[in-house]
Amino acid sequence: MTILSRRTHLVIWLIATAMIAAWAIEILLSETPERPFGHTQMAHIVGWVGLVMIALTFVYPIKRRLHPNQVWPKTWFEIHQSLGIAGPLLILVHSGLHFHAIVPVLALTAMILVVLSGITGQALHHLAFQTLNKQRHELATDGLSEEAIESRLHDLAMQEETLRGWLCVHGPFTFTFVVLALIHIGGALYYGGW
Repeated sequence: MTILSRRTHLVIWLIATAMIAAWAIEILLSETPERPFGHTQMAHIVGWVGLVMIALTFVYPIKRRLHPNQVWPKTWFEIHQSLGIAGPLLILVHSGLHFHAIVPVLALTAMILVVLSGITGQALHHLAFQTLNKQRHELATDGLSEEAIESRLHDLAMQEETLRGWLCVHGPFTFTFVVLALIHIGGALYYGGW
């Protein structure tokens, strides 16, 4: 089993475990009150905290778009990833396994697709860099000069750029999620109040 496949299996297992844990927490919290946890004030607070975490994930892509030629520290991307997983997990606790309204269900589905497409994009990016570095090491071991190595790796590096096409999926999913989440929030505030 390759390192990537071990890593991929670990990520899938961790995501599934985290989702089950988030829903299990919501089920446990729904046991005692007269109404499901998702309809309580505490659930609304959990939802708002999750929303703030998700909103903070936009700092990294906005900074990258505003300053495309600047190299950003890896920490910004790690924060983006961490908040992009923690925020949706809080939203899962907020929402629970209640599928009684179409807009929240669609927003939840879009959010899950955003998270999965983000993880897929990161895995593709990791694989491309791993392949590039492996090729670089093999060519250096064969005794090629740095210029010859760079020349040979240029095409492979262009393939890594092509892998960024996953943004064509991640971006629309994100936009769809934001629109549906805003509709859900607007409806919840209008019909349910604070």
